[in-house]
Amino acid sequence: MRKLVILISLFFLVTSVEAQIVKEKPLKKGATVFAIFTDSKTFEKTKGAIYKYRDAVENDGLSTYIYSADWKNPEQIRNELKALYKDEPTLEGVVFIGDIPVALIRNAQHLTTAFKMDEVKFPFPDSSVPSDRFYDDLHLSFEYISQDTTQPQHFYYKLSETSPQDLHPDFYSARIKYPEKKGGDKYEAIAAFLNKAADSKKEKNNKMDNFVSFTGSGYNSECLIAWADEMKAYRENFPLAWKSNLNARQLNFRMDDFMKYKLFNQLQRPEVDLFMFHEHGLPEKQLINNEVPGSSFDSRYDNVRSDIFVDARKSISNGKITLDSLKNYYAKTYGLQNSFFDSLYSKAQIRKDSIRNADIYINLSDLSHLNTYPKFVMLDACYNGSFHLNDYVAGYYLFNGGNTLVVQGNSRNVLQDRWTIEMIGLLSYGVRAGQYNRLIATLEGHLFGDPTVHFASAIAGDIASDMILKSNDEITWKHYLKSDYADIQSLSLRMLADNDKQKSLSSFLLETFKESKFNTVRMEALKLLSRYANADFTQAVAIGLDDPYELVVRQAASYAGRIGAKNLLKPMANIYINQSEKQRVAYSLKNSFEIYPLEDVLKSIQEAIENSNLLDKEKVLKEISADFTQNSKQQKKGLSIIMNPNADIQKRISEIRLIRNNNYHFLLDDYLKLLSDDKENITVKVTLAEALGWFNYSCRKGEIIETCNKLIAAGNVPQEFRKELIQTINRLK
Repeated sequence: MRKLVILISLFFLVTSVEAQIVKEKPLKKGATVFAIFTDSKTFEKTKGAIYKYRDAVENDGLSTYIYSADWKNPEQIRNELKALYKDEPTLEGVVFIGDIPVALIRNAQHLTTAFKMDEVKFPFPDSSVPSDRFYDDLHLSFEYISQDTTQPQHFYYKLSETSPQDLHPDFYSARIKYPEKKGGDKYEAIAAFLNKAADSKKEKNNKMDNFVSFTGSGYNSECLIAWADEMKAYRENFPLAWKSNLNARQLNFRMDDFMKYKLFNQLQRPEVDLFMFHEHGLPEKQLINNEVPGSSFDSRYDNVRSDIFVDARKSISNGKITLDSLKNYYAKTYGLQNSFFDSLYSKAQIRKDSIRNADIYINLSDLSHLNTYPKFVMLDACYNGSFHLNDYVAGYYLFNGGNTLVVQGNSRNVLQDRWTIEMIGLLSYGVRAGQYNRLIATLEGHLFGDPTVHFASAIAGDIASDMILKSNDEITWKHYLKSDYADIQSLSLRMLADNDKQKSLSSFLLETFKESKFNTVRMEALKLLSRYANADFTQAVAIGLDDPYELVVRQAASYAGRIGAKNLLKPMANIYINQSEKQRVAYSLKNSFEIYPLEDVLKSIQEAIENSNLLDKEKVLKEISADFTQNSKQQKKGLSIIMNPNADIQKRISEIRLIRNNNYHFLLDDYLKLLSDDKENITVKVTLAEALGWFNYSCRKGEIIETCNKLIAAGNVPQEFRKELIQTINRLK
């Protein structure tokens, strides 16, 4: 049998001599297509495991290609993917195994959720976004910049100004990349993972009926309403997960001072299908708890002493202060006796302080000895998916003796107010992890492990196949709109919107938003309406500010600022004054208020207060007025710097960059005047043109497009400025 397999493989072997790319065609015909890309050495070291994985994927219904080469740059791989996609339009996904070149993208921060680092001021490795959208989103166009001098696997590309300026991946992708600082033989680890992934496909009846969700400290302003309201969505996402109180677990950092140990217990449960971490993070850490507050005098004393000791040791070791000087300072300032520091260098105390600090995080040292069993792990924190580094959290969840097969993570920082569980419930209906992840693509968001993972469907039919084979079939998706399940309805709305070339669907989406009983369907309708950025969208935002689902309210609060329509101020003020317990909504509303004219904001706030049941109305109005008035002064100061041709260029650029997150619609006349001034500094104008590209929801974005078009038509603008104007138009239209 083994000889027969080898002969068949050789029969389908195709070699491109010029590029030294070895391409093996599928052994089986499936309804859709998948591809494995690996480097030559990884292929040589793990060939048996790769073939076993390929066979398992094909038995699961995907015709699978294998590509191997000593890849010189990302463009080689992208060209192969373009050719494959042209020949196989049903290509649904790809996995990159081993040492595959990394594309780091520039000039595309608007495709991220939060990353806003200055690309001029900061080095390329820090200010670029490691992203496999270079590979899976073929409609984007890039310009090559350079290869990194110290990391030869890293290549820098610029998103072209003439490229489409939105993400719409043609297929899904994932990486199987070993975190080399973990130690051990990376090829053995990769082979072990592939064998695990292959073996898992023998299980055909595992349904998505068991999940754990955890929310860490500092997330969503630690708002308990935001946390509690997630359960509304989970009941819609996972219809099979309500057999017992063990099948659906929603955890919060407040449940234990050192919650990570309870999380480790949950990660040991083999029956858990999905584990969702909603928290902050770093490449090598998950942030779980705040510092322990203490519940008694002794515990609070220990906390204070530990904090002082940690800072003291650091300051002394850095040569900033001597121990005697430190003692004198604390004696004079706080009345602490010298004996307080007797245990400063005690081994027991140092160990205690170290453990206390480490226990509020999940560290790589924790994960290196931990087997994790949930099939799918979501890490929606910043940086946990920094695959371009030699150590990253997501990799540790894959390469262990447990059952984890696929991990979702981010290579850069992410916005915590994004909809992190959008359409996650599609996993309940046989949709592959990669298919789901493709729908929620960001520049920094990635899958790691096996993207073909799926659970047995809770319904009859094959919605996963229809997503590929009938993606453009309006009749199919209108039929699915009648489904009893929220995420299938949401998917239908998405597919219909993706095919709405005439931009005629917004009235239907608005009606769906008004009428749907499902929280997540209303949220999907609102998000899709943002594509249209028209009167229907503005109306939905006004209605959404009073929605029963906190996330809809929060997103509407954010959108309200991005739109800038004055008729939104009244519903904004009513929520801000009367529902302050929604902490994250209040945070979003405050940010939105600050980009409206002060007099309009204060008028709406005063009216809301007068109509409220607040006890001390005058005091509340005075406090809010003082806060917003101070912010208005900062606005005026910033505008004066921007508009002053004699001001320091760097200060002007810094103020202009703030406009990207603060769309001051009422100042557009000033901005457009500066943009059109032939005597203005060209660097300032280029920076301003880029900042105006962030006004994509603005009720005045048409004026920006018109001005940019006029400047281009004039024909006498410098090339750099012209490119930025083109990119801004492409982003706003």
